[in-house]
Amino acid sequence: MALVYATSPRGACHNQSDYFLADIGQVETGIGLEFHNRLGGAEKATNVARHQDFRTLFNSLVLCIFSNVPPETILSLVNSACGTDMSLEELLLTGERGWNIKRLINNQLGVRRENDSLPKALLRPYRDHQGELGFVPDFESMLEAYYKVRGWDPVTGIPTQNKLDELGLSSLIPDHWKEKLAQ
Repeated sequence: MALVYATSPRGACHNQSDYFLADIGQVETGIGLEFHNRLGGAEKATNVARHQDFRTLFNSLVLCIFSNVPPETILSLVNSACGTDMSLEELLLTGERGWNIKRLINNQLGVRRENDSLPKALLRPYRDHQGELGFVPDFESMLEAYYKVRGWDPVTGIPTQNKLDELGLSSLIPDHWKEKLAQ
């Protein structure tokens, strides 16, 4: 959830990805999620990005995340309603595109890598009821891995031109945005 909270487009929001469910074993293998140890780190970056994309799809379809509709059912409903024959991967690509569009809007408003952070209180261990120091994830390595998975610049946190081209989003970036994003 550290990555989810730090990279959410509207502040630390569990509705952008309720990844804590994956941490307790509720992984949706249909969208490519894998189970990782709850105390894992950078190896979760792909999972987190994929889960955010899936929940972005939910949000764009105005689905309640509590319903947790299986991906195959969503695909069938969307294809039936739209008269399309998309694959699940193509449908999930719409979620990835949506996530990156939200990121670009935030980037245009000045959000950069330094804003993808957690409160200091969450980055230090606390003692449990037995006096043992608790777990603190290696947040910087997790964020670095996340940016790599996302195709975002590791210094600025802005989606790279290659990522925008891959997602078919390059034409959405006006010239005056390009200048602002480069700053």
